Amino acid sequence: MPNLGDCDATDLKLLAALQHDSGRTADELAAEVALSPSAIARRIRRLRETGVIERDVAVLSEQATRHLSVLVDVQLDRHALPEVEALIRRLNGCDEVQLLLQISGAFDLTLMVSVPDMDAFNIFVDTMLGSDRVVRRYESRFVKKRRKFSTAVPLPVQD
Repeated sequence: MPNLGDCDATDLKLLAALQHDSGRTADELAAEVALSPSAIARRIRRLRETGVIERDVAVLSEQATRHLSVLVDVQLDRHALPEVEALIRRLNGCDEVQLLLQISGAFDLTLMVSVPDMDAFNIFVDTMLGSDRVVRRYESRFVKKRRKFSTAVPLPVQD
């Protein structure tokens, strides 16, 4: 199992830089992390092989996609494991679901859903939530404007 505790200070600095822009070359990263480009490339390869770096993705701008973003809180009617696990598998397999969190409190799940428009959202909730017997109710909150979005995890990096 990958563990940040196995990373040294240089790994952490490299990971912090990659979280903000993983498209930079080893030469570009060498200006920020005091290593040769070949040493940086070796470290990145090791971090990928050990699973510390799970994958590299492109983050699309909100203006480019013009999608409707919706936070959906889901309260489950039943907590029997097979039915809940089946719902979670369906939601995990759904491209519209960007984030799926199992949470504590009045609701059991929180989803971040991205759809082209309101018609698509209605189809999503009707097919994914409204027709599932394990879902007691759901509440939707529509994102008016994204003020911050990051996938970066704060790391204890020392300069």
